[in-house]
Amino acid sequence: MMSKPWIAVSAALLLAAPGAHAGVGQGDIEAGASISLTNSEQTVAGTTTKSDFGTVNVSGGYFFSDMIEFKLALNMSVSTDITTGTINPGADFVFAGDGTLVPFAGASYGLAVGYLDDTDFLEFHGGIKYFFRENTSLEVKLARFEPMDSDFDVGHTDLSAGFNVYF
Repeated sequence: MMSKPWIAVSAALLLAAPGAHAGVGQGDIEAGASISLTNSEQTVAGTTTKSDFGTVNVSGGYFFSDMIEFKLALNMSVSTDITTGTINPGADFVFAGDGTLVPFAGASYGLAVGYLDDTDFLEFHGGIKYFFRENTSLEVKLARFEPMDSDFDVGHTDLSAGFNVYF
């Protein structure tokens, strides 16, 4: 069994041919919200803890071209014990689809906030946007967060689903 499914998803998306999609293109703005399920594995002082939890995500983006979108996302997990999250500036490459199903792949830098303030991440993701209206899509995304320069080994994988609107 493949231990890093995000590599296979990203590679498959990179093989798609670029092109136009739905009613979205250069100069458009995207606003989105989603929820995700997260599988996390933390190692602190030699002890590894695994956990599953949910996260609320909001994002915005600007299409620099028909296929390149600059994005900013906020991912927050709130519980009675702690609040953690990341602020993620990054970019997506949007591939050709059939006009309704549009694959994308991207990366971002994740600056941690809350409990893990001293942890930064590189985030890699891939997914599909399903345009059920010309300027509205359902998005499903698989993302992998890898820590950088951190005292904590808090890499985690998110599977999220949400809606985007385009202006």
